Amino acid sequence: MEGHVNCYADEHYLPTLFYMVNPSGIANWSVTHVDWSEGKWHPKSYRAKDVTRELLKNITSIEASIHVTSDEKKTVMEKPCIWNGRRRPCYLFARKFYPEALDNLMHLFPNYTVIH
Repeated sequence: MEGHVNCYADEHYLPTLFYMVNPSGIANWSVTHVDWSEGKWHPKSYRAKDVTRELLKNITSIEASIHVTSDEKKTVMEKPCIWNGRRRPCYLFARKFYPEALDNLMHLFPNYTVIH
């Protein structure tokens, strides 16, 4: 961990490898929504009380990938999410949910993949 920067293989190495093998076969962003707004080493974890139709609707309606650089400048970069040449919602799913949130998730998503 040079310079006190965390690097996780599943979040950095594998997407880079896939891009090197087939640049057009991988999205230019993560399809997993992760909430880093708390500014900690790990993203926000959702509790059962956090899992609402509104939360899931908000996550599935995000149409731009936003990245804030980790340097002192904290530059904000925004890119539209493009799927097959069309602007689309960015995220197919989200992480990190506590086990206690499972019942709420199952209640909201019994047979659906998109919140209407």
